[in-house]
Parts: sequence; C-alpha cells; structure tokens
Amino acid sequence: MNIGQKTGKGQNSGSNLILPDGEPNWSAIKQIEWMQPLKECMQEPEFHAEGDVYTHTKMVIEELLQLSEYKSLNQEQQANLFYSALLHDIAKPKCTIIENGQIRSPRHALVGEKMAREILWDNDFEQRELICSLVRLHGLPVWLLEKNNPLKKAAAASLRLDNRLLHMLAKADMLGRICKDQEEMLMQVDLFKEFCEESECLEVEKVFHNSHSRFKFFQTNAEYPAEIYDDTQFEVVMMCGIAGSGKDTYVRELDLPVVSLDDLREAHGVKHGDKKQQGRIVQLAYEQAKAYCRKQQSFVWNSTNLTKDIRGKLIRILLPYNPKFKIAYIETSTTNLFQRRKGEIKDEAIYRMMRMLDVPQRDEVHEVVYLRN
Repeated sequence: MNIGQKTGKGQNSGSNLILPDGEPNWSAIKQIEWMQPLKECMQEPEFHAEGDVYTHTKMVIEELLQLSEYKSLNQEQQANLFYSALLHDIAKPKCTIIENGQIRSPRHALVGEKMAREILWDNDFEQRELICSLVRLHGLPVWLLEKNNPLKKAAAASLRLDNRLLHMLAKADMLGRICKDQEEMLMQVDLFKEFCEESECLEVEKVFHNSHSRFKFFQTNAEYPAEIYDDTQFEVVMMCGIAGSGKDTYVRELDLPVVSLDDLREAHGVKHGDKKQQGRIVQLAYEQAKAYCRKQQSFVWNSTNLTKDIRGKLIRILLPYNPKFKIAYIETSTTNLFQRRKGEIKDEAIYRMMRMLDVPQRDEVHEVVYLRN
C-alpha cells in the first residue's frame, strides 16, 4: 500500500502505518502530508464536539479496531477498512464552509473518493476501488432509509463493496465523535444492516435475473424483482479512460465501427479544447451513433467519458434504440500517463482528468470491463 500526497510523486510506503500487532502507527500517520490539513479543519460542535477532523479520524480508527465485527475479519479486510477510516474525511478541508453560522462540509464524500483515488492510484486496482467506494458511501448507512428508493441505493452499494464493511465503517464513524444524537445515529446504522440483510445484499451483491433486468432496475422505475427478457440486438461499447491510458489500442482490437470525437475534430479542423466548437462536434457524434443504432449495428463510442453525467447523457439519448451498453474502462500507471502524451498534453491537464474521473460502476450499464495496462 503506497500512500503519498501526489500521484506517482514522493509516495511513502503505507505498510508502516499499521504495526505488527495491528495497532495504528500514529507517529507515522501524523507525518503524512495530506493528514496535516485535517488538524486545522474544525467541525460543527453540535455533531463533532471532539473538534478537528484529525481528532475525529483518530477516534474513528480507534473505535473501528475495537469492534468485534472488525476483529473477525481477515488481515486484508482489516487493512482495507483501516485505510478507508483513515481517508473517509480527507476532503473536509477542501469542502468545509460556514453557512448561516454553521460549519458544513457538503460533497466531502464525493470529493474524498476522488482524492483517495489520486493518492492510491498505483496500488492494486481492486483494493484501491474498494477503499474509494467505502470513502464515497460512508454516510449512506445513516441516511439510507430517508432515500426515495432505499433498495436501489443498497443494491447499488452491494455491486461496489461488501455492505458489512460499509456498516462497520459507518458504525465506527458514529462512535468516533462526541454528539447528542449518537444513539439515534447508531440505530440508523444498524437499521441499514438489517435492511441489507432482509434485501439479501449484506454479505453478497444483489442478484438479478440477468444483466438487462439489472440495467432496467437502475435506469428506469422497474420494480424488484425485475425479470425482464433481454431483447437487445446490438451493443454500444463506451470507452472510458484518461488520455494516454491505451483506449485506442483496445478499440483497434474490437473490429467495430467507431464514433470518435478526436477523429471528428480532426476532420472538421477543430482544435482539442476549442469549447466553442465542442458542442457541434458532440452533436455530429450523436448523429453518427444514432445512424448505427437505427441499423442495429454494434459500434464503439471512443472518447474519455470520464464522468457519470457524460456517460449517462449518451445512455439516455440511445436508450430508445434498446442496445446493450458496455463500458470498457482502461487505465495505466502514472508513469505511463505522463510519458505517453508528453508534449501533447500538459501534466496539469492529466491531473485535472484524474480529479474529474468517476470510475464506471455496474449499476450504470449492462456490463463493465476493467482493464489495467
């Protein structure tokens, strides 16, 4: 486990953050560069009377290690939960505002997921994404039953992680604070566990009749169990990845027609980054895609497609044609990212793309392929 401030630069080994007896190595943890802002970031006293985010993080980890459920996990699972607790509020310094006299940190879980991914980029992909998912969803157990469709939220979470781990992290998060409503919050967290257990998605992912039923459940108002016949006749392969990841190499191996925003820009003499002409290029790409759909011809949509919103827009536009949607997510090491497009794309642009990235999830489409090269 490598933990550092900048991706691929000056990373420190994270192995020394957990001592041989399983206890945190606080002397090493408090020296990590990205932990320093947490010490200066105060929280709303009503919910965090313990004070700053670093103090809260330390309390959460200490409570986590005392949970009987945590002690029953294997060493790898314990390590993943430990790093998730360490990172769960990493974005609070960036997100904290004072509104109407109260300290708030809106979107800190979303931003925290992206920060954790940047820090852990060159680690094992599955381990990294589990930790990032736990950071992103650590507040879900508290608010699940207030959501419009709690089953969708719990089921989607189960496709990303083991909901038992999410319950443990949320429980430690509630125990590791000083507040008047702690008992109420802990009850909400335990209700999350009960709900997931009753919905058969606590220790395992939610089971669907087929990938089409799963897709329709998340994309429409289909009720569960949604047993929908898969009548798709062709496939839309959406590429996803930061520039320099190797998308073009993968596309060449598919032997399918390609809708490429880069090719359209080149054909129409539009420079990359020309925001005035970008809309026109995207519309031309949509028309090409619709033409293939009308013929029920499988094709590749080749672009970076870094955010869920961008991918979702394409899905909504092509959904009436009833294709099977597949995302091919490709990434590579930071060394490759910065070397392959050197001279073409500035390093800061690569960092911006990394910070924009929403790694595709299986509730978005029929299938996601994850490729690390």
